Amino acid sequence: MRLLHLIILSVLLMPGLGVLPIPAHARQVNAECASDRWLAADSGTPSAVSSAEASLPAWMTMPLTDACSGTSFTLADLSGKTLYIEQMATWCVNCHGQLTRAKEAAAALPPDVQEGVVLILLSSEVDLPREDLANYVQKNDFPYLSAVMSADYLRAMADDLGREVAVPPAMPFVIVAPDGAISDLHTGGKSSDELAALFEGVHNGS
Repeated sequence: MRLLHLIILSVLLMPGLGVLPIPAHARQVNAECASDRWLAADSGTPSAVSSAEASLPAWMTMPLTDACSGTSFTLADLSGKTLYIEQMATWCVNCHGQLTRAKEAAAALPPDVQEGVVLILLSSEVDLPREDLANYVQKNDFPYLSAVMSADYLRAMADDLGREVAVPPAMPFVIVAPDGAISDLHTGGKSSDELAALFEGVHNGS
């Protein structure tokens, strides 16, 4: 399964190739969404791209669909927050461990810091129905804003950050600071204490 996933991703990242067809099946999701906390219910029509957004990498302003609610958003919509963004896959054991540690790290932060940290997971399984990702998040009690990346989105992220974003077992993640500064791509596991220190340091601008 993992090998097949990596082969599919390597093909999708080749320029000029389209997205694989999405399976027709879907499952109903009935749960509170983490996005309820972070995404405005009445966001309405997106405004014109600001000069600040125009300077961001493409993946920060490309649309994503929240797996739980179906709400469209961009990472740029969350400006002013500290964003922990992990590129993952639902079959990836390493990813599950890192997502669990990041959840624990965020829960251990002081309340004022917690309010400014948004946990985000982006699945590189480009043909995964969003309902399946929402069920994965719900089953594991992950307080994450979650979305399935399109092939174009994954390619844009890989072009900017490196192809490791398409290798879930490497546990790739980036952190975006409240001022919009984007970290280098991190790979390899980190402890919950290390992640908590990282979150607090970025949040406080240190």
